Amino acid sequence: MPTTTARSMALVRTRPQSSGSQSAQRRKRKGRAAGNQRSNKRKRTREEEKREDEEKEEEREEEEVSSAGSSPLRELHVPDAIYDHADSGIWKAIDEAQDYINAKLARRTAWPTLNTRMIRSTKCVLDDPKLVRDRESARKAVLFAAPSFVGLTSSVGGKTLARCCGFWVHWDEESKIGTVLTTSRLICTKSPSRSAWLGQEEYDIDAEVLVHLRGNTTEKAHLQYLQKHYDLAFFSVKVDQPVRRLPFNEGVKHADQVLELGRDESLFLRINHGVVIYSRENLLERYHYMHVDGTDPRAKYGKGGPLIDFDGKIVGMVNGNTRGSFIPSSILVKCLQLWRKFQCIPRPHLGMKFWSIKFVDIALAENILYMCNIDDGLIVEEVSQGSHAEKLGIRDGDVIRCVNGQHISTTVELENMLLGKCEDESGNLISELDVELSIFHIRKSLWRNRTLHVNVSDDGEVVDKGVRCPFEKGTSVSLV
Repeated sequence: MPTTTARSMALVRTRPQSSGSQSAQRRKRKGRAAGNQRSNKRKRTREEEKREDEEKEEEREEEEVSSAGSSPLRELHVPDAIYDHADSGIWKAIDEAQDYINAKLARRTAWPTLNTRMIRSTKCVLDDPKLVRDRESARKAVLFAAPSFVGLTSSVGGKTLARCCGFWVHWDEESKIGTVLTTSRLICTKSPSRSAWLGQEEYDIDAEVLVHLRGNTTEKAHLQYLQKHYDLAFFSVKVDQPVRRLPFNEGVKHADQVLELGRDESLFLRINHGVVIYSRENLLERYHYMHVDGTDPRAKYGKGGPLIDFDGKIVGMVNGNTRGSFIPSSILVKCLQLWRKFQCIPRPHLGMKFWSIKFVDIALAENILYMCNIDDGLIVEEVSQGSHAEKLGIRDGDVIRCVNGQHISTTVELENMLLGKCEDESGNLISELDVELSIFHIRKSLWRNRTLHVNVSDDGEVVDKGVRCPFEKGTSVSLV
């Protein structure tokens, strides 16, 4: 017989509990469950923190081992004994390993410090022994100027036309449009004559032109203005970031050291070093050029690009029509001023070609001095047929000493002076101009002052002395 205590306990266990007691029990169970969840959450949080700490430690260890975040590159080693095996599986594994290494080597070119394609067969021009004393200043000048010039390509109907360089001359912050100056040869489709003075070049103003920026970015360019006489072309390009524009050194002189900058097909820098030389004018090219010796005579990479001094200033634009020719910065600056003001670049057309006495052979210069008592000025080499100069009696061999009262020694000086005569006193463009000349007529050994009336135009000047037919009109000639 159970005791009273035992029976009471049994009754307690089997007696139905009140609703209040049940609610209390449920609250306890929920409390225990919530406590367990919080405990599990704390455990998970501690585990996550531990994992994060371990990952950070691994990253720190990786950084200490390698900055590349990848496995080291090892050369493939095949033991000599392997070469005695004919098992195709072994050689397949070796080929796969070599392919892996080759792929890894190819990926290395994405890192500028590992790009072995930049190693050239010839040493860099900056390592030229002639530049030892000035190497550091030349290096700084090149790196300073590098962001200012770009590569350009042109095509017509999908066929490549030309590849040139150019440099920034303007950037509009509001429209994000930059302007690149380059050579008009970029869109020249036909040049049948060796002489630029005949004006026979043809251009495709609708040619597709692309500007190649660093970072493998290419933007389409639009022709703004074509100046045929100076071989200049202005292109507008959409550029989100401000561009670097180099200052100009307008005082480039003969014997100055200069650096010719260009970019190859991969947009890598190509540099040539040279010295501005005394060179007689080439009658096949315009007379506003100067020349540099020591640069690439073909201007393979730098055509249209900048020529800079050792301070990183532009001293000219590489032309490349003839060996070492470039447009000096003094003329470029005046062209830019006219273009910005009038959106065109006009110049007076004199109808003559010249040589500078200053640059002729010293024996010829001595003979001119002895026979004519002249040691400076411009020798007239050709007079255009039917021009006002021809009608005034100016002939080849005559010497022009002064233009508008200003003493002229070189054709570059003449061109600079002419570019400053395209506006009237009110700052408006003019279409005609009277030019006062002081001329020595070689056939009469007399000095005369003449007024030459000329046209002012932004078209390419044509100077053609013409030909003389030995037969009169209506004469029948039979060639056997």
